[in-house]
Amino acid sequence: MIKSLRKKFILVSMCSMLVVLLGIVGGILAAGYRRIAERADHVLQMLAENNGEFPFEDMERKPPEKPERTQKDFHLSPELPYETRYFSVIYDEEGTVLETKTGNIAAVQEADAENYGDAVWKKGKTKGFYGSYRYLIQKETEPMGIFVDCSRELDNFYVLLQASFLLSFLGSSMVLILVLFFSKRVFRPVAVSYEKQKQFITDAGHELKTPLTIIDANTEVLEMMEGENEWTVSIRKQVKRLTRLTQQMVALTRMEEGIGEEEMCILCLSQVIQEAAEPFCQVAENEGKSLSIFVEPRIQGKGNEMQLYQLVSLLLDNALKYSLPESSINLTFRKKGKRAELMISNETDMVPKGNLDILFERFYRTDASRNSETGGSGIGLSVARAIVQRHRGRIQASSSDGRHIAVTAIWER
Repeated sequence: MIKSLRKKFILVSMCSMLVVLLGIVGGILAAGYRRIAERADHVLQMLAENNGEFPFEDMERKPPEKPERTQKDFHLSPELPYETRYFSVIYDEEGTVLETKTGNIAAVQEADAENYGDAVWKKGKTKGFYGSYRYLIQKETEPMGIFVDCSRELDNFYVLLQASFLLSFLGSSMVLILVLFFSKRVFRPVAVSYEKQKQFITDAGHELKTPLTIIDANTEVLEMMEGENEWTVSIRKQVKRLTRLTQQMVALTRMEEGIGEEEMCILCLSQVIQEAAEPFCQVAENEGKSLSIFVEPRIQGKGNEMQLYQLVSLLLDNALKYSLPESSINLTFRKKGKRAELMISNETDMVPKGNLDILFERFYRTDASRNSETGGSGIGLSVARAIVQRHRGRIQASSSDGRHIAVTAIWER
């Protein structure tokens, strides 16, 4: 249990760290990419307003001072016309390329410029990226397409992208190592305390066996000497109840310790469930109740026969104890994909609607007085949950109307 809790702690810590890290890195990269696009759009707009050429005279003037500068303001350097690589294409009204201007770029020939122009016109968008070129299509006066080379900016962006992911991976690996190291030290006191608790339960279970056996034997001798009476009957009843509780606590502790995992084998699950459920038909009849059993035949799977037998016995015993007089209990066992599903339902007193998984907590009692009358220990459903978890499954209890309760166990076959 401590190992499982530690794994969950590590998983939650790493997932939280990765979400925050990806958010920060993603935000930085998105802002950088957006900045590249905005700067290219600013240059394209300037070129479009001047028929595909830079206004050299305006660029050489000193820009007026502004009281405030927003994020989208760009400083126009006099070197911008000389360091910007661009070309343009002229269209007719139908979108056919009439002319190309490639004098300001060496990497693109006229044929390439014509192909680029055709491709972006057919896309139907007025601006965007085509490869490493940011383009703008102007249709107001003379249709024109202008392309600005952003390869240098994009290369820098991709280098930043790769470095960010590499550093994130290395950082995550270092954090994982640190979390693994420190989580072991943090959980060590909890693990020691939990181990002592389990050892106490196991030792107490073994120590209680002898006095319980002696009490039972002495009660039997008293009955032989004095005859059976209400006091000896009460003693034997409480001894039986305490013996059962001790056995369940020891069994639960052994399952939580992982003892017996090697006892899993391939068996006929249908046969095990059927054989475990049939004896309860007579028990139900003696109590004036009915038990309906439906088991889908020939379901094969991996499991522990004794534990599955115990699972059915615990759930049916619980259903019989807490069902209403003259009511019906239903057991259904069937395949559900690659899993097996066992469902037991019964009519009971008023219970809350919805999820009732709190019933599987140790010593939980919905009605203490009634549990005392029926002899319930409050730990049987906890043992049932441990058995299902050992079979890599889950168990849940629910009520749809507040008068019927259904316990469903699903595990891998």
